[in-house]
Amino acid sequence: MTVYHEPVLLKESIDFLITDSKGTYIDATFGGGGHTREILSRLAPEGRVIAFDVDDNSRRIADDLSAADGRFTFLPKNFYSISSLRDEYHVARFNGFLFDLGVSSYQIDNEEGFSYRRDERLDMRLDKGLEASAFEVVNTYDADGLADVFFKYGEEPRARVLARAIIKTRDQKKIETTSQLAEIVARICGRSAKTLSRIFQAIRIEVNKELEALADGLGAAVDLVEKGGRVAVISYHSLEDRIVKEKFRYEASTCVCPPEAIICTCGKVARLKILTRKPIVPGEAEVDGNRRARSAKLRVAEKIV
Repeated sequence: MTVYHEPVLLKESIDFLITDSKGTYIDATFGGGGHTREILSRLAPEGRVIAFDVDDNSRRIADDLSAADGRFTFLPKNFYSISSLRDEYHVARFNGFLFDLGVSSYQIDNEEGFSYRRDERLDMRLDKGLEASAFEVVNTYDADGLADVFFKYGEEPRARVLARAIIKTRDQKKIETTSQLAEIVARICGRSAKTLSRIFQAIRIEVNKELEALADGLGAAVDLVEKGGRVAVISYHSLEDRIVKEKFRYEASTCVCPPEAIICTCGKVARLKILTRKPIVPGEAEVDGNRRARSAKLRVAEKIV
């Protein structure tokens, strides 16, 4: 079997996640199945794992695992649909949720239209059922919309200049391929791999609505995890990490009244206890062996009500 990618922070994340060997756990981002396999290896025969992913390669790997282990169920869906789990599986609560965010190097290297290193039609959809691909984003968004994507998701200081250059180019001819887009980015923002990666990542985040999906999926996980169960999230991007940190902090707080309030009147009840006051990061050995791990951060919280 082709190695999809090395699971990041594997031991650390699963050590935190498993609280009951007979429980039901959700792997919100199956990928190559590395985290799921580790969860299954620690569960009793009564235990169960349900995994989500929209990638076709993940689906093929998951089919093999489903045939080999009856405790595993795969759902070819984006994890923003986690909220439907209770109705579909008639389970009131789940013992834990694991999110391993972002896109693997395998997907970038093998899926169509993700990488500036190859000349392919712009796509970047993880779920090929999505209507709008990178082609539509690049060729239909107005200047403000493009600049917003580049600045918000790519932190590009020349976002507006780049947006205007793209519009000027596409007014003459549609921008159809990754190499055409990369040439414009290189001319305006520089040819470094870091710069090109940031702009392509920004478009990918927009195409797949990754931050909106994270907010929805994480919110549903907090609602559905049982008391004593845990939600563990591995992020690779500052915007992802901020969403996780702020959600955990809000759910762990007992008051959200404005600072000027003399007494608390909001009635807020803490639902989570944060188990990682500082995010857990990979050790030097893991980073040396897996370059993708270098920006990873693991945050974990436990349901307390």
